[in-house]
Amino acid sequence: MLCTVACSSAKPQPVKTLGTPRRVDDVTGIWRTVHQNTLEFRKNGTFVLITTVSDALAGKYTLDGDRMTVFQTSTCGDAAGTYRIQVAVKDHLVLTEPDDSCKLRRTQLTADTYVYAQPDYS
Repeated sequence: MLCTVACSSAKPQPVKTLGTPRRVDDVTGIWRTVHQNTLEFRKNGTFVLITTVSDALAGKYTLDGDRMTVFQTSTCGDAAGTYRIQVAVKDHLVLTEPDDSCKLRRTQLTADTYVYAQPDYS
């Protein structure tokens, strides 16, 4: 009986507010979506995106305020793409406002909200 009362009285955690990443450590780690996509940002400025609908996309990224630029992605040639990045550190991350001619990269990076899964071990 006590477990039922205690368990049912648990309050849901409040949603953390999104903001501009202040440093690379705010985004590094492994992020996942409800559609089983996995996005890993590494401290060395590289990323890997694994989705259920395409081959893995790997490349480099830079941060400048609320803008992230991705480039040197093998499937996108020389095209660089810029996105607005917002993060609730170690909680969730959203990429919006794409300026990217690479349709595959643009579609996959902006498809869902990413939820923090684990830290970067590189």
